[in-house]
Amino acid sequence: MLRADFHHHLNTDPVDPFVPHSAGQLIDRAVALGLDVLAITCHESIPYDGDATRYAAERGLLLIRGMEATVDGQHALLLNFPEFPAGKCSIEDIAACKTADSLVVAPHPFYPGKIASGGILAAHTEVFDAVEFSGMYTALTPQFNRRAVAYARAARLPVLGNTDTHFLWQLGSTMSLIDAPPDRAAVISAIREGRVHLSTTPLSWVKLVRFIVQSNSASILGDSLRYMVKVLRRTQRATARPANSF
Repeated sequence: MLRADFHHHLNTDPVDPFVPHSAGQLIDRAVALGLDVLAITCHESIPYDGDATRYAAERGLLLIRGMEATVDGQHALLLNFPEFPAGKCSIEDIAACKTADSLVVAPHPFYPGKIASGGILAAHTEVFDAVEFSGMYTALTPQFNRRAVAYARAARLPVLGNTDTHFLWQLGSTMSLIDAPPDRAAVISAIREGRVHLSTTPLSWVKLVRFIVQSNSASILGDSLRYMVKVLRRTQRATARPANSF
């Protein structure tokens, strides 16, 4: 089984400027953790060159070119496109550029916020090849990924475990185990055929807070804190409820 993760950002990402690491540092960390397949998916761009692909290959890591496109404010992971559409594009642009060797993945589809891909996934299931199980969750916040898994099962789409890495400490917590040889075409075929399994461990609240603080983004901080308060209040109510109440 290949250990794979298909959602990562770099310090050259034009939308998330708080990411601290380079492509080389990401590749080195992935190799150290025993990953076999990696995709770099910066927002709306591919801000690295062929040197990264060669650097990864020299270290036994298969690097797949990718991008996190923006479609009407929502996100879509595009993997292994021979020619990528513009970073901000329509679902029709994605369909026009997609080939039999490409994959379109719905990232964090049912998470709160406008960037979740649930809307375009539901409206254009025929364009998508897989649904993401996002590594950005804790033991108290599994519901968004549960919805993703349930939707994937109903739509007969495979589930890909990805970390959505913005900081190197995220790597290794969630991944996809793929039944394929370390070949780009074989990996794509295996995903399409559903020969992929999920491996995941929830983040601790400490790590989630660490992400929020390190992101240094007012919007992320505000949205995250509001949601964390809701989760903690719901947990407190459940704990305070009498054991015989329903």
